[in-house]
Amino acid sequence: MVRIGGKTIEPIVWEPYKGETVNTNLIIRKGQKIQETEYMEDRVKAVPRGNAYIIGNGPSRNGFDLARLKDTGQTYGCNALYRDFIPDFIFSIDSPITLELVNDKVYEKCFHYSTSLEVHRYPKGGPPKLHLIPNNPHWICGNQAIWTAGVHGHKNIYLLGFDFREFGKDQLNNIYQDTENYGPRHSDTVFDGWLKQFRDMIKMRPYVNYTVVHDDPPFYLNHLQTGTDLGNTKVIGYDEFEKVLTP
Repeated sequence: MVRIGGKTIEPIVWEPYKGETVNTNLIIRKGQKIQETEYMEDRVKAVPRGNAYIIGNGPSRNGFDLARLKDTGQTYGCNALYRDFIPDFIFSIDSPITLELVNDKVYEKCFHYSTSLEVHRYPKGGPPKLHLIPNNPHWICGNQAIWTAGVHGHKNIYLLGFDFREFGKDQLNNIYQDTENYGPRHSDTVFDGWLKQFRDMIKMRPYVNYTVVHDDPPFYLNHLQTGTDLGNTKVIGYDEFEKVLTP
């Protein structure tokens, strides 16, 4: 148990994910609310193999050959990543980008995870094409991918393209900025909410090692531990990352 700013974070005891009950329809009958539910069995049956590589779409991974990750582990990515690289597991949360992935039948090429709403939308009344994000913590898409790698049982998780910020106008702030379902990215902002989610996750799974790969890490990436330092995070450059890819 770890306390951060008066908040208690309990470590999660890992166990194989089998499925969960989710809310579906809310019916009002004779003035009474009736919440319908459905048990959704896990259909992925993921087994961890090697490292988990979580691919963000921040500019710090620009130019790195993602295909090199396949030999030493499993790959997790988000949203428009599929346009250039098909990971083992892909995640989308927002409806417009989810529709893009469905229209391009990405679910036929890898496991596509999304929210309960999107899973039930494709298709309505038929076998789902998408997979439910397990025990959805309702975080941003990149953190959902990291979270799911932990649910899958990975103990060594590497983050590429995770900058947790935008760098200002006329800068490369996202690999897919100014494209369909992304639009312009011109802010100069550190996304503190995204960082908090990741920092909380570090405490939830103290038995998982999280490594951020970044050649020019912003100051906050060297201060990921809050409260008690659990010793399960570090930042390395791409030169050192080569040793992971070619052990």
